[in-house]
Amino acid sequence: MDYTQKLNPRLISGKWSIQGTVPVLGRIRKQYPTRDIALLESQKFIAKVSNSLAGSEIRETLLSKEEEKDSQSALNILQSNDKFRDLNISSLSGLAMYFVKHVSVNAIDIDLVTAGKSYISYLTGRERGENYLGQVSNKLAKMYRFLGEEFLVKDITKAMIKDWCEGRGISPFLGKEVTKTTRSGELTFFKGFFNYCVGEDWIESSPCEGIKSFGKNKKMTVALNLEDSEKIMRIAESFSGEAVCYFALSLFAGLRPEELRPKDEEHPLDWSDFIWREKDSTLEVSYLVGKVTTRRVVLIPENCVAWIKPHAKDSGPVIESTYAQWRGIKDYIRAKAGYRVYGTHFKHIDMDLSKVSSDTSRPEYIRDVLRHSAITYRLELRQNKDEVSNWAGNSPAVIDEHYRALVKGTKELTPKQYAKAYFQIMPK
Repeated sequence: MDYTQKLNPRLISGKWSIQGTVPVLGRIRKQYPTRDIALLESQKFIAKVSNSLAGSEIRETLLSKEEEKDSQSALNILQSNDKFRDLNISSLSGLAMYFVKHVSVNAIDIDLVTAGKSYISYLTGRERGENYLGQVSNKLAKMYRFLGEEFLVKDITKAMIKDWCEGRGISPFLGKEVTKTTRSGELTFFKGFFNYCVGEDWIESSPCEGIKSFGKNKKMTVALNLEDSEKIMRIAESFSGEAVCYFALSLFAGLRPEELRPKDEEHPLDWSDFIWREKDSTLEVSYLVGKVTTRRVVLIPENCVAWIKPHAKDSGPVIESTYAQWRGIKDYIRAKAGYRVYGTHFKHIDMDLSKVSSDTSRPEYIRDVLRHSAITYRLELRQNKDEVSNWAGNSPAVIDEHYRALVKGTKELTPKQYAKAYFQIMPK
């Protein structure tokens, strides 16, 4: 008789028993209170005998053959999937521990939009500035767009966050070069958002837990030369009055992009903020328009007044286009000046240019280069970091660290003469 049959449980005198003589184990006479327990012990005996006869070590297992096959299949999935490798999970017990730690059985099925609105309400209650709220709102909207508005907060994983920041998988940066600064900015946003979700008891732990900061790209400040600065102003001059005002206030008065908002955004720059004088015209930038805690009065350079005053009104937004319209105008002028710009937003202005504007042979447009140019040349001209810091709305330390001695001049012009020529770029 086959030993497996001898080890099968039988009902003897009203009790479930295993009786018989088999290889390795010898004679067995065992009784059990229930059939299920008897079957379990039978499987253990059969496994011991099978392993020994096959020349293997004797080991105990509670798994059936079907369960062993399923376990092996699960292990194959763990070992072949990049996501599990990133999480350092290589065993079924490791997977179980990760589930216990990171997946809450009590997690609430709250979607991203609901959580996002609550987060914005929380930040507003803490009196965070309009600029910061706008940045967070934009990042939330980007998350809704790529993951879906009905995506649940509890379903976002650590691997998804890393992929998002590094431009893999579902990410707005897929196929693009992502700087350390951008990655760190995205991670900072996610940490704030998911820490809030943990505090609301929507999830037990943040998916950002354990992700190291990516650091930041430290780049030397760059200022446009005279030729490129004048080229941009000539292109703006040939396009529209509001384009002239935007680029002149950026290049010569050092205004930030968020201080020159279009009319449909909150707190756009208004013509009523200007005071025109024969000399020393000024512009007040309030904390609502500028940075959260910044209010400053900007002395407008005379060449900047010459550019913008012909287009000034008693009141009303300086940029009268909507945000969507203005985004296309800015990109068009940058592309027209020769910089690498995606043509999506200005196809309606110049279809041919939009097709070639993102060519890699074009120089990259550097963010905030207009403002950097204004501060760089003013510091060279004035040689007073305290005066320039008040004018630009930065600390003296920032002015000194980032803008000191950047102007090299030419064979014909000293650095100071070169800076003076910058503020002599005039309209036709």
